[in-house]
Amino acid sequence: MTEADWVVIYEAGNLVEGQMVQAWLQGEGIPARLRYEALHTLIAPVSSPVEVLVPSAWTEKAREVLSESEGLEEWASGRPGFGSD
Repeated sequence: MTEADWVVIYEAGNLVEGQMVQAWLQGEGIPARLRYEALHTLIAPVSSPVEVLVPSAWTEKAREVLSESEGLEEWASGRPGFGSD
């Protein structure tokens, strides 16, 4: 799969948020990956923006999953290190 086959589905405010969204999508069976500047992870990993990408064929399904207003919070609450423990 080439870079052109992947589309930005979500723009996270930081790496942790991006990883949460990526894991949530993958948990729903949707391939997902992150794109960010490697330099950011060394300098300011907590506050650098991160793009979450999915293959273009999965865009509609990913949007459906992300449109669930409480879905991410509910997903994260049951996982150590992501939600409120």
